[in-house]
Amino acid sequence: MERVQLQLGDKMFFRKLNEKFVIDHYNKDGKKIEYGIDTPIGFMGIQYSYMHTTSDEELLQVVPKEYRSQCTFSLMELNYQIPPHTDSDIEAIINFYIKTDDCITQFYYPPDDSVPRQQIGNQTDGTIFHEGYLQKSVRFMAQPGDAYLLDVSKPHSVVPTNSGMTDRKCVCLQILHKSFDEAVKMLQSTGYIDD
Repeated sequence: MERVQLQLGDKMFFRKLNEKFVIDHYNKDGKKIEYGIDTPIGFMGIQYSYMHTTSDEELLQVVPKEYRSQCTFSLMELNYQIPPHTDSDIEAIINFYIKTDDCITQFYYPPDDSVPRQQIGNQTDGTIFHEGYLQKSVRFMAQPGDAYLLDVSKPHSVVPTNSGMTDRKCVCLQILHKSFDEAVKMLQSTGYIDD
């Protein structure tokens, strides 16, 4: 089983879209949710905001027309290292990167049920893991303009490579009620993911 996972590599965790996307303007419409801690120097973690861009229609083109009503946008802003976790209430998400600050997105093989996990107050079915209990899998370092379809039901973390405060932003397109494999097929049908 592990041999098959290793041969599949990144295709079971993420897929890079085959085009670049420039997001030159966006408006935040209020806070959606945040995960992190308040410190004396401000919030440290990850924040999601409701938003829209001047590129909404262009970004939606990656999804077949009949599924676009099942998609939502949010702006993700990250200023600190994010521990291994799975996201709440979503499996397939496309990140359109605006600023990346040379951060690495690290995926881990799905753990068995014996691996300790915890939830913070606003997580539903998502969970946080201690990295020491996980086996690293593939990773990537996105650049501004890149877009990646991610399977956020698998453990993943964000690791800054630069010292100081991190400044990472992307537009997240959540594909609701679809598995990662279904989302891959959808984006293959629109030509944004190669076979």
